Amino acid sequence: MNRIFFTIALFISTLTISAQKDSIDILYCFRITDYTVQLNDSTTVVQISKTESLPLKIKDKQMGILKYRYENEKIFDTTLIGAGRCNLIKEEWHYFSLHLYHNRKPEKDDLLYSICRMPKLYIGVLFNIARNDIRLTKVDEVPFYSAEKVFKLNEQTENALIDSMAKDIRDTGKEMLAQNDGQDQIIKGGIYNGKKLFAAMLASSGEDVRKFLKYMVARPQKYAGNVWKISELFATWMTNETPMVIEH
Repeated sequence: MNRIFFTIALFISTLTISAQKDSIDILYCFRITDYTVQLNDSTTVVQISKTESLPLKIKDKQMGILKYRYENEKIFDTTLIGAGRCNLIKEEWHYFSLHLYHNRKPEKDDLLYSICRMPKLYIGVLFNIARNDIRLTKVDEVPFYSAEKVFKLNEQTENALIDSMAKDIRDTGKEMLAQNDGQDQIIKGGIYNGKKLFAAMLASSGEDVRKFLKYMVARPQKYAGNVWKISELFATWMTNETPMVIEH
């Protein structure tokens, strides 16, 4: 148990973004593939793909930790599956040898977090969403961004993208109101207290969406590694008293 706590503490100590000249080190999330090799009872090799289109570099022997991915039909577990280091790199394929902390073996789409080197660029809320492998879509499941696109955002283009998310939420609220959807309800608590859900969705702004995105960045565990419709997530946030990050 002490070894687990030491591993977590060691890794957490490197989680903050550090800058060196024209590049930075940043924590990034990858879903593992279905390729695994069990070396012994407590050590397994897992594989991730880091394509050339992502301006990220994982160093040889770089540490990584493996965590569960949230799935609706399963009990969400926040404990670590294992930890280890990158021991082999073949083009886009990176292989990590992990010491496992429990009997549960790594499974496809478990989340591997590792520190990557990347060029200095604009790091906004959407970059921090994407680096947790959180994928947001419109109500018709069209993605708002790709993993590659967030590396090219600036403040202006990010604001435009967040405004388009707010529009999708308003359009969804309008459509659900027109359909007399039975999910309409009086919101209790939070910044929309006392308002009806669909009416509140119709009035949502880019700034409202930004508050929600910042909350996701602060608590990414249940969102990481999954694809979500922003309108559904936002509506759930509204009806759960709109928890937010307190900024000073």
